[in-house]
Amino acid sequence: MQNKHKFIMLLSCLSLLSGCLNNLEVKKEEANNDPEKVIAKSTSNQLTNENYRAVITDGKYQLGPSASSDYTLSSTGNAFAFEDGLLRISREVFPTDQYFLKEGQLIDGETLTSWVGREGEDNPEGLNPAIPLDKGNSSTETTVANQETTLEDQTSSVEEATVTSITDDGQEVMVDAEGNVIDENAGRPDQVVTQVQSTPIYLSQILEKDIMVETDSGYKLAGIVLGLSMNSRYEYTDPEGVVYEEEISMGEMRERGRAYANIIVGRLRATEELRSIPILVGIYRQASSDEIVGGTFVLDGISREGNAVSDWKELNEYRVALPMTDISTEAEKYAYFNNFSKGILNFFPNLNGISGQVLYANDQLMTLDIEIMTQFYQITEITALSQHVLDTAQRTLPENIAIEIKIVSNADTEAFIGRAAGETEYQSHVFRQ
Repeated sequence: MQNKHKFIMLLSCLSLLSGCLNNLEVKKEEANNDPEKVIAKSTSNQLTNENYRAVITDGKYQLGPSASSDYTLSSTGNAFAFEDGLLRISREVFPTDQYFLKEGQLIDGETLTSWVGREGEDNPEGLNPAIPLDKGNSSTETTVANQETTLEDQTSSVEEATVTSITDDGQEVMVDAEGNVIDENAGRPDQVVTQVQSTPIYLSQILEKDIMVETDSGYKLAGIVLGLSMNSRYEYTDPEGVVYEEEISMGEMRERGRAYANIIVGRLRATEELRSIPILVGIYRQASSDEIVGGTFVLDGISREGNAVSDWKELNEYRVALPMTDISTEAEKYAYFNNFSKGILNFFPNLNGISGQVLYANDQLMTLDIEIMTQFYQITEITALSQHVLDTAQRTLPENIAIEIKIVSNADTEAFIGRAAGETEYQSHVFRQ
């Protein structure tokens, strides 16, 4: 027991000494540097060739304004697909072995909120269309007033040409000159049905990534990557409280997306330092909140200089949730997932389910994500399951694509098996807690 206490005390002393040495190093570094000079460096390690090395400024990683923006996407799946797809587009123009990444700092939080908001007197830079309240209300008021005037005229005319009559059951009614019963409530303003016109919110979020390049004097901006998330549906409520949902057509969404991209590029170009910086823009179609999988990018383009995006390219991307609920000829494309699931369920019949999703680009399978729900919690059970999952994955799943398999319980993620695109070996890990 005494030896154990001595060992703990020794560790405490070493930790204290280490902390003192670290403080000395920090103070020495601060003493040798101009306090107003920004020190930037990058991370030494790159996890995979799909990841950019991060630029660290003054010893800290700078978060982008969109990370804390109130304008969030409609689902977790959309949030992941939006950023993951934007980075995929970025890598095609700015390779990860030549460039570094910093979270977007050019569009600050206030500007982001303004641009994603509706245009109005108090927000002239809003990109989403304004609600024509003044015009709409005056028009509606004029219409109702005209209707009331017309009704008054009609009522006076009717009263002049009508008489009171008693029905067989003793009720007093108004009848016209021909003896027809008149509905007194017909055509009154409170029964005028007003058609509700909605003005959609097209743009839901802007995501910025700054691409950096290393020079002899440090890191400088080499490119800007922008993602514009566009809504595929919008909701509005009529005066009676009834909620309607309408789809925004692909054509309208693309047209709006291109227009917004040009406006944003023009605004950024107003800054002298950004006049000749390449700006890459991707247009993302957000999936509705009730869809299992996220959305996809439909367009990308680049502005190398000037105030407009050129070289627009249509992207043929789509996501599929697995297993498929309907039996069709398309289901044959995903036979590998069915074979994988059967191999796992036959070995561990008490699992709660296996689900997945795939991403296709230009009809080529790009990524496969699988989630296995388990009731097991013991390390030996999770280990056995993970080993069998790895064996089955090597046997049944496609080659040369990025694969992530998570084994999860109600409590947490229990294990992970994955493989990067182009790799042949899987990496696996069983979490201890």
